[in-house]
Amino acid sequence: MIYQNKFWFLGFAIVLLTFVLQSSCSQPGGPKTAESKSGPDDSQDDSSDLVDPPGSIQGELDTVDWNSMLGQEVTLGGDLVVVDTFNLIRRGQIRVARNRLMIPTSEFDPNDADAEGVKYEGGENVAKISEAQKINDSASIILDDGLDQENLFPPRLFPGLGDAHPTVRIGSTIQGVSGKLVKSGNKIVLVPNGRLQWNPVDRPKRPDLGNPDIVVASFNVLNYFTTIDNKKNGARGADSLSEFSRQEAKLVSAITQMKADVIGLMELENNLKSEQRLVEALNEELGKEVFQGCGLPTGFRSAAGGDNAIRVGIIFRNDRVSPVGEIAMIRDDAFDVARTPLVQKFKAKSSGPNIPPFTLIVNHFKSKGGSSRVNKVNKNKGDGQGAYNSKRVAQSLAICSYIESVSLDNENPRVLMIGDLNAYEQEDPIDAIRAKGLVDLRKRFESKSPTDPKTDYSFVYYGQSGSLDHAFATQSLADQITGIATWHINADEPRFLDYNEEYNPESVYQPNPFRSSDHDPVLIGIRNSPLKN
Repeated sequence: MIYQNKFWFLGFAIVLLTFVLQSSCSQPGGPKTAESKSGPDDSQDDSSDLVDPPGSIQGELDTVDWNSMLGQEVTLGGDLVVVDTFNLIRRGQIRVARNRLMIPTSEFDPNDADAEGVKYEGGENVAKISEAQKINDSASIILDDGLDQENLFPPRLFPGLGDAHPTVRIGSTIQGVSGKLVKSGNKIVLVPNGRLQWNPVDRPKRPDLGNPDIVVASFNVLNYFTTIDNKKNGARGADSLSEFSRQEAKLVSAITQMKADVIGLMELENNLKSEQRLVEALNEELGKEVFQGCGLPTGFRSAAGGDNAIRVGIIFRNDRVSPVGEIAMIRDDAFDVARTPLVQKFKAKSSGPNIPPFTLIVNHFKSKGGSSRVNKVNKNKGDGQGAYNSKRVAQSLAICSYIESVSLDNENPRVLMIGDLNAYEQEDPIDAIRAKGLVDLRKRFESKSPTDPKTDYSFVYYGQSGSLDHAFATQSLADQITGIATWHINADEPRFLDYNEEYNPESVYQPNPFRSSDHDPVLIGIRNSPLKN
């Protein structure tokens, strides 16, 4: 009897202590959270939240042996960061980790142990890349709604989506979750058994670029094709006129809100009509004829890369800048599997006679895919850089050679190189450009702003973030840059908010900048100050 009374008293004390802790944690003044009104198990009583299931995990996820806990109830304590929403609507899944996961070659150089190194061959540091990728591969877990149905909206994981909240952005945090580990296909997933407490990430405003006289933007527009894709004609964009209208409306919203004077575009359909149509749509939105396209140079189709299905393009505001001379291109065999770079000089209308024009080079290097179709030199070598790395290095060197030729005629060349280079921050093609003396504008401004993240991103691939979109300048122009910023309107947004109508809930589509593409635009500010002696 005494033995039982002791444990009765101990149990009462535990319950009392739990009640006190629960009460203190629910007091006002804590972080703002959004609470899902229902969870994957709607029939559960709220009192279940008071009981922690066995298998509590508080630390990093890459050290967890998920297989050993398969079929068990587990609790992931602490904050979890949403790193992937690709299948949120399609399959009712998100991926979470302790932090945003960065592409290893965004942070680690395959050749140099010091990330400041500019060697663009060798591979002495590949082991570090492999180690980082191994950690990333095991540093996250999928949260699954536990249902067999697909394309449910609102999703059961976030029942307030579309009503209380317009989006679930990557970077949003979940304040711990309890549930059961189960197998879904060949993956282990966690099916939450209670309500999700999460902190939404606000959508960003247009970044501040200081006080520039000219703003240049680099924007991959994700296959803007005026030719409707009928699955037979090789078109890559919208599948219907309705989808095209939705795509165009989002792109127009994004471009007008960038407030850029010159925009370098990637993934236009390779004709003049696509550029002309986009310019018309922009002018219609603004109610005046201010946007203008640069078109294509004579002989473009015969240049290496000129026959690709997509191309780069340049559009500008004729009330703010004037083109100087005709549009040109860079002819080099390095671009035979990529897109021909375009070149155009511009002068701000507000600049005086002593301010020379600047030269813009717009690029879209070869992608990382297609390793099975290439020669040995360009195959994926397992160093984190994907296929065609050698080709991308050659493309970097071709651009640098062109800039060197321009420099022979001008002691202080003002050249800006932008575009989707299909290479992350520490990869060989980027190092090759740095090694040739061009200024990496993102790195320069990161060093001036120690409070900003040291590794930016413009793209998310399988839950890992990194920058494929870059901006480099000659020293003369770099000294006149007021700021550079990636406007995160796309990469962090879930794909069900894009223009596609398949699987996407109609009620959530908005003709706004968010998820207008899969790449974030990069904005660069330029001041019309006299050149330094």
